[in-house]
Amino acid sequence: MGSRQQWLTRLKNELSNSPLVSNVAFGFILMGLEKLVELEFECPCNPAWNGLFSSAFFIIPAIMALALMMIIQGCRCGIWCRRTVSLSSFVPAVVWLILLFLDGQYFACAMTDWHGRFVIVDKAAPQKWCEPIEEESVSPQELMLRSQRLFVESQVVGIVLLIFICLGLVVYVIRESCGQDLETQDPDVTEMTLYSSS
Repeated sequence: MGSRQQWLTRLKNELSNSPLVSNVAFGFILMGLEKLVELEFECPCNPAWNGLFSSAFFIIPAIMALALMMIIQGCRCGIWCRRTVSLSSFVPAVVWLILLFLDGQYFACAMTDWHGRFVIVDKAAPQKWCEPIEEESVSPQELMLRSQRLFVESQVVGIVLLIFICLGLVVYVIRESCGQDLETQDPDVTEMTLYSSS
């Protein structure tokens, strides 16, 4: 029982002291959550509700991820909290948005402007869309093509967000490694550099 308690204490310390570790752990949790949500997601296929319904999937979990990250990081008022909130606490929320955009069906549902029923298009490469149930001025094939275009647009947005996260991570790692190099530098060498420059 004591080793289990020590392990939990160590895990909590790692999560609260290292934004990178907590963000990676949170990212894996969010991936699993998105897969569970994807199985249960049913677009209403009603233009009045599609945007609102899909927005809830984008906004509510992102806000919850932000709040949980702030709790994990032990945010308290002050300069440290402002820096933490502005940087690492937003990463899980952005990861959640990336996962939803890469999936495509949430964005496609939000942008669907015709009445229909949510069905699977093809068994080989399953994709769900709002198949029209009423006669529209546009043919069902054109609506399916529009729905597939929305999937692609959503995935492009997800990829762009992923690129920004990757660039931010690279900048973070470089800054951290440069900061550690400066801290480990010999104080005598730093002193000599100061004297030689003056």
